[in-house]
Amino acid sequence: MRMLLTSNGIANAAIEEALVDLLGTPIAEARVVVVIDAILGFPGDSAKLLEHLELLRSLGWAEFDVASLFAGPAELVASRLRSADVILGYGGSDLWAAHAWLSTGLAPVLAELLEEKVYIGWSAGSMIFSRGMQRWDSAGNGEEREMFGLTEVAPAVPLFDWRFIGHLGADFMPAGVEERVAVRAGQTGQQVWFIDDDSALVVRDPAEEPVLISTGHWRRYDADGSLADSR
Repeated sequence: MRMLLTSNGIANAAIEEALVDLLGTPIAEARVVVVIDAILGFPGDSAKLLEHLELLRSLGWAEFDVASLFAGPAELVASRLRSADVILGYGGSDLWAAHAWLSTGLAPVLAELLEEKVYIGWSAGSMIFSRGMQRWDSAGNGEEREMFGLTEVAPAVPLFDWRFIGHLGADFMPAGVEERVAVRAGQTGQQVWFIDDDSALVVRDPAEEPVLISTGHWRRYDADGSLADSR
């Protein structure tokens, strides 16, 4: 398994170096498919999505594909996923992203490809593997679940007992978010990695602790809500 869970994509040289290490080849020799379903349910200006896609493309991939899991028969979408060396799950709603994998029947394909490909998570795309997704949602206000009309919440592929949260310190994060994350960790009994945009987690074995890559700031909360480590 070769997973790179990021807050904001390939944001710096350290994260890019970690990606190349996971690939085992230069980026110029790798094909990537960017799955954008997590963002598609949100209305409004898509300029930020286009900006991010251009930044990703500028890394110089051998082939750059952008896909929706709902864009055609599942067999066709699966063939696009299989043809890539890297699957990148873009940000937006982790609830909707997980739902897209599950409702299209492509979650088993993702589980299979996680053993063969490099997977990059970008914000919400990093959050769809926590076994505690339902507990985390139940401890919140349910606004996002209601917005998308979801009656159930489940991970796309259940891999981790811990929770990933990105964008630590970002201007758009609400005041007091660190305290709320700590409380939610205690309520749900989950360890939480809360990282900023200059940090990432590398996962090679879901049964082991992830490897932290960071030139920025991060927090790790224990399952009782206490701050275990930080920078």
